[in-house]
Amino acid sequence: MNILQHATVLVIEDDEAVRRTLVDMLELNGIRTVTAANGTEGFAAAKHEPPSLIITDVAMPGMTGFELLVEFRRDEALRNIPVIVISATVERAATRRGMDLGAADFITKPFTEDEVIHSIATRLEKKELLDELDAFAHTVAHDLKNPLATLCGRLELTAMLLGHSDEATLRHHLAEAAKSASRLGSIIDELLLLAGARRQTIIPQPLEMAAIALESIDRLENILQEKSAVLRQPDRWPAAVGHAPWVIEVWVNFISNAAKYGGANPQITLGGETSADGRSARFWVQDSGPGLDEAGRQKMFVPFTRISTVRAKGHGLGLSIVRRIVEKLGGQVGVESSPGAGARFWFELPTTAPGPTPANPALPPALFTP
Repeated sequence: MNILQHATVLVIEDDEAVRRTLVDMLELNGIRTVTAANGTEGFAAAKHEPPSLIITDVAMPGMTGFELLVEFRRDEALRNIPVIVISATVERAATRRGMDLGAADFITKPFTEDEVIHSIATRLEKKELLDELDAFAHTVAHDLKNPLATLCGRLELTAMLLGHSDEATLRHHLAEAAKSASRLGSIIDELLLLAGARRQTIIPQPLEMAAIALESIDRLENILQEKSAVLRQPDRWPAAVGHAPWVIEVWVNFISNAAKYGGANPQITLGGETSADGRSARFWVQDSGPGLDEAGRQKMFVPFTRISTVRAKGHGLGLSIVRRIVEKLGGQVGVESSPGAGARFWFELPTTAPGPTPANPALPPALFTP
C-alpha cells in the first residue's frame, strides 16, 4: 500500500509561486492537495475538511505559521494531524520554537522534491503507526475483554454447579465457555496477521487461485456443514499476483461471513474476472442473505484505526485486516449490496508484479527562495 496515494495534504503558503510548486510536487507523487493563501484561510480549510497532513509557511499575513500551530493543538479534531513547517529561516531558535509548538518537521528553503516527499511519507507512516497502536489497545480492551469475561463466568458457574446440577446443564455451560475461548483465539490470530502484514515485506508472485480457494474452503468445512451452505466456484480463475497465505485469509474471511450472514441454507458463489484493461483481476463472494443498506455498506472495510468508533457487528476487525492485506498487495476491496438482494464482497489484485518506479524529471531539483 502506498500511503501517499491515500493522503490529502493542506498547503498553507502566501506566495503563489511557492504554493503552486509545492502542489505540483505533491500531485505528481499521487497526493491530493488542498490550498490556502494565508493562515486564517488555512485554519478554516482544515476545520472544513481535516487533511492527512499540513504544510505551512511561517511568515504569513493574518496568522503566522507558529500561531497556526497553537490553534491546531487547541482543536480536538486537528491536534493530531502532523504539521510540517517550511521557512526561509534557518535559525536554531525558530526551529526549536516550531518543534515546541508541535511541528512534526521543519524544512528550510530552498528544498528538494525528495526532501518534501520523504518528510511527508515519514510523518504519515508515524501517524498511522500511532493510530494503529491506539486501535490495537482498544481492540485488546474491547474485543478480548468481552469473550474473556464470558469464558471466566461460564467456568466459574460450572464449578459452582458441580454436584448440584444435571450433566446437560454442565455441558451447556462448558460449550459456551469453549465458544468464548475459540473467539479469543480467532481475535489473537487476526491481530497477529495484522502485525505480520505491517512488518513483512513480500514480493508478489503468480497465484494458483484454484488451489488457494480450495484450501480456504477446506479450512471452513465445519461452518459450511453446520450452516448447510451450498458453495459454487468457477471452472477457471483469472491470473493475478500476490502473496498466497494472505489471499487465503481474505477468502476465509469472505466465505465465513457469507456462511454466517447468508440466511438459511446460504447459497455462496465464488467468482473472478479480469478487468477490461487487463491490469487487475476482481474476485468475489456472493451470498444469498438479506443484503445491506447504504449505512451498512459504509461500516464495511473501515480502516483498522477506526474500528473503535465504527464497528460492523461480526465483521469489523476481520474486514479491516482484509482491507490492509489487499491494499498492501496493490489492490482494493469493496462490497456491492442492496436490501433483499444478498451481498457481493470483492477484492482486486494486480495481474502482474509492479516494476521499479522511474525517477520523476518533471520538476527542478530545488525550489527557489523568493
